[in-house]
Amino acid sequence: MAILVSGAPERMDRSLIATGMIVVALGLLLMVWAMPSGSVWLVAVAMAAMGGGFGLSWTFILRRSTALADGDEVQRIAGAIPVLQRLGYALGAAVIGIVANASGFLSMQAPEDGAHAARAIFLACLVPAALALVAMLGLVRR
Repeated sequence: MAILVSGAPERMDRSLIATGMIVVALGLLLMVWAMPSGSVWLVAVAMAAMGGGFGLSWTFILRRSTALADGDEVQRIAGAIPVLQRLGYALGAAVIGIVANASGFLSMQAPEDGAHAARAIFLACLVPAALALVAMLGLVRR
């Protein structure tokens, strides 16, 4: 997706950011159902939606963030975004590890236990996804 939209003009940034983030959220919602059901095809569709949504929006999030920054803050913003992205990966992995352990991931005895853990993991991801959608609204407003 990132390659397909790479030449998009700046006037499309807001719509590409919004579309991409909504697609990510919809892919995550699908994962809440797809992973516990065990459908490989649904999992593939959900993961493609999430990856495609990020690819659709990420470059334009960076471009819009730096365009909205004051001239003397552009370098700081451009450097802070990848740092915050990596921090989000680390914190997200830690929190989801706690959720997985609390949902019985380590003591699974049957496939139903795995489905319960998968459901808990992806349901826990809906909270940060909702926060991301709220933040996205702030980024794309005029």
